[in-house]
Amino acid sequence: MTGKHVLYASIPAWGHVYPVIEGLTELVRRGHRVSALASGSFAPEVGEVLDVVRYDSPMDNSNAALADMSTVLPLMLKETRTAYATLSQAIRDDRPDVIVSDVLSTAGWLAGQAFGIPVIRTWPVFASNSEFSLHQDYESRSDTDESMAAFFGAVAEFLDDVGLSSSVSPEQFFDNEADRNIVLFPREIQPKGETFDERFTFITPCIRPSEQSPERQWLAASQPLAVVSLGTVFNDKIGFFRTCIEGVERLGWYTAAALGGKVSPAQVGPISQRVLLRAKLPMIDTLRHASVAISHGGLTSTIEALAQGVPVLIAPQIGEQRGVADSIERLGLGVRLHEPFTSAELADVIKTVANDSAMAERLEQFKQRLRDGRSGAQFADAVEVAFA
Repeated sequence: MTGKHVLYASIPAWGHVYPVIEGLTELVRRGHRVSALASGSFAPEVGEVLDVVRYDSPMDNSNAALADMSTVLPLMLKETRTAYATLSQAIRDDRPDVIVSDVLSTAGWLAGQAFGIPVIRTWPVFASNSEFSLHQDYESRSDTDESMAAFFGAVAEFLDDVGLSSSVSPEQFFDNEADRNIVLFPREIQPKGETFDERFTFITPCIRPSEQSPERQWLAASQPLAVVSLGTVFNDKIGFFRTCIEGVERLGWYTAAALGGKVSPAQVGPISQRVLLRAKLPMIDTLRHASVAISHGGLTSTIEALAQGVPVLIAPQIGEQRGVADSIERLGLGVRLHEPFTSAELADVIKTVANDSAMAERLEQFKQRLRDGRSGAQFADAVEVAFA
């Protein structure tokens, strides 16, 4: 096949970017050219394997209150305006054969409509169809009629500004469809997965390689190990980190905790020598040595844990994460934590999970399911279909 040009668009969120890097890299290995939209803090890592289309994202390192839709909606529209302007110029300068667009990159989908370029949507989160909607089934949005009316009014102005008002409605900012979709995890994780038709290709996840970090020696020597993380957004809960560390300490285990940028080690302390605190952990290196993961239930981080055979204890912070917890419990690969919980209660849950031989067997089988060696190839195959 003659090499083609792929343009990838995503929001600046590692949980959306990491799951596609291996697949996009495989396309490069096959002789295609891949350009990727990337903002400041993402450009260096993305640029190691792909051609970077740089832009200044208003969402990159944003301190906005992402649980407040009155803040999120204008931020999303500002992101779309900024990304769309960059994508439009990039397409005029170097037209791609296909746009691969993250489900939250409305700019990528709009660019496809504006320039008549095929769009393939990627889903690092639960996919939606007529039978399942993350927003409706798990109430993952907290918008009101008033906030949505104001938002759609602003979207209408934006669509008019870019010349798309006659072909795209404001409501399609959220409810737009793509004929081709790549779901970045196995079908059995997806709620009502059996209802998704041939437009949706479910693939083996693309798992990041080891970071080869300086912490590997400590992680390897600190057994058994529990990893604690609340992700990059809803991670300002000092009490959560303290309770988790105290619960793990009750068992005499070691803890590696990723605190994020809102909680400092001093706020969590004092700690023993069995505890490693970092703003950001080398997560793949950490999970390779972990016996259990205690997390918020982000889908990407959950799949990364399962790919290492690590059971997940999920304390959901938002609707989407409740869905992840439900799927993981349904598959028997972890349990949901109901907040608030005490350190003693957490210690009991960890002990139960660690001694569950049936769960360990399921985890090993699912680990093999996630690591069949064809993750990047499956992604590239699904993209190449659009070239035919």
